[in-house]
Amino acid sequence: MSINQVRIAVALLSLALFAQTAFWLLYDIVVRGLPGAWSLWTTGWVPGLSATSSLDLGLAALQLCAGLAALFRTRGAGGLLMTSCTVTLGFRLPAVWYLLLDSPSDPWFGTLKGASLNAVGSTAVLAVVLCLVLGGLLLLARHMEYEAAASNSVTGGVRPVKVTATASGLLLAVLNVFYIGRNAVTAFQVGPSVLTDLIVGKGSGRAILAVPSPYQWVCLTVLCGAGMLLAARRRPTAPGFSVGLSLFMMPSAFTDLWGYAVGSMPVTAVDTSQSLLEFVGSAAVVALIVGDVRRDRRPDDADLDVMTPAVPIRTAAAVPAVPATLAVPTTPAAPPAAPAAQEDGDDDPAEAAVEAVEVTVPAQRDNDGDATAEAERPATEAAGA
Repeated sequence: MSINQVRIAVALLSLALFAQTAFWLLYDIVVRGLPGAWSLWTTGWVPGLSATSSLDLGLAALQLCAGLAALFRTRGAGGLLMTSCTVTLGFRLPAVWYLLLDSPSDPWFGTLKGASLNAVGSTAVLAVVLCLVLGGLLLLARHMEYEAAASNSVTGGVRPVKVTATASGLLLAVLNVFYIGRNAVTAFQVGPSVLTDLIVGKGSGRAILAVPSPYQWVCLTVLCGAGMLLAARRRPTAPGFSVGLSLFMMPSAFTDLWGYAVGSMPVTAVDTSQSLLEFVGSAAVVALIVGDVRRDRRPDDADLDVMTPAVPIRTAAAVPAVPATLAVPTTPAAPPAAPAAQEDGDDDPAEAAVEAVEVTVPAQRDNDGDATAEAERPATEAAGA
């Protein structure tokens, strides 16, 4: 399997994940109408049971951009695909255990009626399987690109600009403080056992593909921690990973800000600060990374750029690099012509000497003396003649 085939396969898998998310977003629009669906995504509350939440808007954007980036060989596609795979896996697993733990005697969503848990949950199971396959292909692509770099086929990934990596890492660090702090405050208020129930989501949701806020904060804590590590070490995948997290967070942050602005959601200073930081900070990081890519265009050395290490180009084994010199073809020195064989009696002795000299570019400084001696011998003989 070639790296180009892997690239096409991961692009199609990411687009298939987008199709699953987009289908249920359209389902809510068709069933509730666009105003009803918008009310669902901005307030989180509508009568009955829905299929999606505002998080699915960001997830759909992430999956679509990752698939197109891989298909068109955009720089940072590897980081986008990594983010798409991990975020989809993390935010589709709850629907799987909703489906498995649901029973007629104890329905998971109680008496809520609406979207079918069996239908939505089954597509969530399929999405999880696709994520596992996608993750395996990304590991295969990383291994193939690492081998290509080690054999001098490619030079490895391009490291992010230090200023951009620092800004991205700081944003993710501040967001992590919010997520960890909010879960810690929730645990202090309700107790660890109740927090566990909230993370599992029993009876607390009104959308099948939605996740409880404590579970969301746990997932984002892990994702932001991974992004911080990649940014701190300036890995080639760091820009794509940061852009992927931004694409995922910005739509839901915008819908939250919209709900706060129209007064349809209770607002606190912490909620507003977190949503503003997710939206404005993510947009700023995306602008920085896009600007870096536009200023530093290069040919596509690697198809996915998912390698973690940036492997340098190797020279020949155990041979030190030699400064490049002008490559001039060399030929064996012709024997000096006998004086009697010269037909042109007007030839100047200096011209004959120049014609007999071998034009070479010595590879080593130590051979300069030998080359000079070879050049002088025909000149002396021609002069003597």
